[in-house]
Amino acid sequence: MSDTLERLYHYTDFNAMRGIITNGEIWLWNLRRMNDSQEMQYFVRELKSAVKKKLNATEQAELEKLFAENLKDFEKLSSYASCFSEYSDDASQWARYAKNGLGVCIAFNRELLSRVGEAGHAPLCRVNYSKSCDDHPIVQDLIFLAKNSHAASAAQIRETFNLLVTSSPLFKHPSFISEKEYRLVSLPYNVNEFLGEPHFFVEETNIKKYYILNLRRVCAELSIPYANLFEEIQIGPAARVTVEVLADYFASTNMAELCDKIKLSECPLRRF
Repeated sequence: MSDTLERLYHYTDFNAMRGIITNGEIWLWNLRRMNDSQEMQYFVRELKSAVKKKLNATEQAELEKLFAENLKDFEKLSSYASCFSEYSDDASQWARYAKNGLGVCIAFNRELLSRVGEAGHAPLCRVNYSKSCDDHPIVQDLIFLAKNSHAASAAQIRETFNLLVTSSPLFKHPSFISEKEYRLVSLPYNVNEFLGEPHFFVEETNIKKYYILNLRRVCAELSIPYANLFEEIQIGPAARVTVEVLADYFASTNMAELCDKIKLSECPLRRF
C-alpha cells in the first residue's frame, strides 16, 4: 500500500451513509455477486496459464491434477468485501456506485481504516489489475509442485493452494483498472468464525448475503476517536441534500465533529 495515500473514498447512497457513519457498521458483500463476473476465478485462471508456460506436457497434466484435487470446493468459497477507490469526486464512481450522482462519497483516513480492518478480520488490501500472473511468487511454488508432486508433502501442497485461494480476491480483470480499488476483505475460509453470523438483505427480486464490520466497536477497542476515521463527506453532484441539511443531520446524531467536513462535489455529472 502506498504510504503517500492518505484517503480512500467510498461512494454510496445516503441510506448506506447512515448505516456506516451513524450506526457504525460497514457491510461486506459477497465478491462473487459483484459487478465483475470473474471475481476470484480470474486469478486462478491466469495463474494456471502462467505456470503451464513453464511446464512440459506431462507436468501440465500433473498441474491439472493438483488443481482438480485441491480446488474442488473453490466454487463454494467466497470472500466478502467493502470497496473503496483512490479517486475523489470521480464521475464514473458517482455514476456507478452513488446512484448516478444522487448519493454521497465518504473519505476515510486510510491509515485508521487499515488498522480497523486488520483488527476486525477484514484487512485493507489493494486490488491488482495485472494482465498476467507470470511474475507472481506462487507461480514458482506451483512449478515446483508440478515437477515434484510425489516428493512434496501434503502440508506443502495445502499451504500453496491456501495461499492461492486467499490471494484470489485481490486480482481483477484489467478492464476494471480505472476503479483504482482497495478492499476491506475477508478470508474465503471460515468467514463466520471471524466476522460472526451472516445477515441477509431482502429486495423485491433478490436476497443478498453480507457480513458486518462494526467500525465503532473496533475503533473503541483500538482507542481511535470514531470521528477521526472520516476525513470528508462529499455530497454528490446530482444530490438534493444541502450542506446545511447534512450538517443538521450529523448534529442530531451526535456526530457534530463531521459538520465542518462536508463539501459539495465539483463534478459536472449530467443526470440521464
